[in-house]
Amino acid sequence: MRRMLTYHLRVVAAMAVTLLATTSWAHEVKDVDIRVVINDLGHARVVEVRQCYMGSQGTEGFIKQYNLHGMRVGEIAVTDETGVQYEVDKHWNLERSRKEKTNHCGINKVSEGVELCWGIGESGPRTYNIHYTLGGLVNSLDDYDGFNFRFYEPASGAYAKHARVTIEREKGEFTPEDTRIWAFRYHGNINLVDGKIVAETEQPFSAESEGIVIMAQFNKGLFHPVATRKGTFLEKFKKPAFKGSDYTLTDEENKGKTSFKGGGFGSSDDTSIWQDIWLMISGLLQIGLWLFIPCYFIYEIFHTGSAVKTAHQNQRLFGNKQGEMREWSRDIPFNGDLYKTSQVLHAVKSSDVKNKDQIAAVVMRMTHMGLISLRPHVNKNGENVGEFLVTPPMGQTNINDPQARLIGLIHQQMWNAAGQDHVLQPKEMQNYMKQYPVEHRGVVRRITELLSATGRSRSNLKPDEVKQVYGLKKFLQEFTLLEERHVLEVGLWKEYMVFATLYGIAKQVFADLKKIWPDYTTLAPQEALLMDTDVATTVATYTLSGMSYVRSYETPEEREARLEREREARRSSGGGGSSSYGGGGGSSGGGGSGFR
Repeated sequence: MRRMLTYHLRVVAAMAVTLLATTSWAHEVKDVDIRVVINDLGHARVVEVRQCYMGSQGTEGFIKQYNLHGMRVGEIAVTDETGVQYEVDKHWNLERSRKEKTNHCGINKVSEGVELCWGIGESGPRTYNIHYTLGGLVNSLDDYDGFNFRFYEPASGAYAKHARVTIEREKGEFTPEDTRIWAFRYHGNINLVDGKIVAETEQPFSAESEGIVIMAQFNKGLFHPVATRKGTFLEKFKKPAFKGSDYTLTDEENKGKTSFKGGGFGSSDDTSIWQDIWLMISGLLQIGLWLFIPCYFIYEIFHTGSAVKTAHQNQRLFGNKQGEMREWSRDIPFNGDLYKTSQVLHAVKSSDVKNKDQIAAVVMRMTHMGLISLRPHVNKNGENVGEFLVTPPMGQTNINDPQARLIGLIHQQMWNAAGQDHVLQPKEMQNYMKQYPVEHRGVVRRITELLSATGRSRSNLKPDEVKQVYGLKKFLQEFTLLEERHVLEVGLWKEYMVFATLYGIAKQVFADLKKIWPDYTTLAPQEALLMDTDVATTVATYTLSGMSYVRSYETPEEREARLEREREARRSSGGGGSSSYGGGGGSSGGGGSGFR
């Protein structure tokens, strides 16, 4: 038993020694903080602060900068937590010992690009400050300026636990109006913060394929880059970077279209800049002049053609080119069909009919059908507002009759909203719809479709249809000019008031009617009460308010899904947000950074 215990203790001790030995050899990168300052010409000064715990293995740290595409990397300078300024070696010798490289730094040139190197020095907690320049970071393209660059890429055995890249202008700030940003190959975010581009990780790096790739697009004039590339930002940077990412191109971008902003600068020489600008402006003026002349004539041809077509249609439908109804009609249009009448109004001029008036006319028609009845009601303010007593819904509605469907749908809503006492206060329609917004989506959609009264256009209207609809409207507006007062009939005027409501002129018509026929209010008390209290229009107003609420209502899940879609749209368009773990192709720089 004692021998077995001794054996186990030896195993544990050996494991502890192995662990300590391994730990003493390993390196740990706790944080990488990269600050990039870009000047007017598109060159950048970079400072990387790397907080590490250094083991005993290896001799030097390195940052590879490959795939430079004409960029220049140089002017290395390194300090550490002691404040010592490292000596810059003209030629970096990889074969030296750790001791020989201590407090030394330099640039190792290789076929793929360059490597920024510095001596590790002593083991333990260390902070390295690596300074260098990136000449030509920002490229001038045909439509925008920008870059797609790998600012950090880990190498085996030295994955950073956290990293942040801050990019700023030497003079001025970045704004959402002039700057678009995207990030790739890490879990985290990229945003504009206080006029700076800030990319930051949320998870430690775990593979050499990861890194921080930042793509930025700038409007022309923000920088005056000396580095130029032919082509558009979309073709040279965006499409290669988006491939394999979770960013999405717009339909226009997928088709290869791009927008042009800014004036563009091709040289750092001020004289040539203004010459180029003047040449560009004068060229545009000449092009504009040549384009304006044919465009003007084309516009005139189409405008005149459209005006002629409208005049012809007016002549056919109204009998005059102005489109004015000059004759009265006393006939009820389409035998009282409000839907067909609305179709004609919509077809001639959509503003000639309003949804509120359509619903109010339907409510008045339901009083004639006995589906609802109005009774006096005095509210707490002593006002006579009226209220509806709603009868039970009808049986199966004729699905081939749009007017019947509209009446049936609105009547069913009134019945449900009225509750157990079957008495409908005008605001109850709105409250009922707000109480069950999700359940009301279907009925609101069907009512909205019926109110739109589609299916007719000016070209397929007949003159007699237009005369029925607009002739009656003209009659109702001018009937006080009649000398034959004996034509007034209660039943006919009840129907007239329904159509006056549809036309939106009910108050004027009712006031005129009372002047020439004071007995109407006695002979038709229900109609008089409807008009005096304006309750039909009030119900219609609250009904439309409830419908609007239903259309705009979102469940928490729907709202979050919409916000996520909006975030993704902003993110893909360069407005910042979460980074894409995939993508980032076509970028410059990178190659790995760590210790060896």
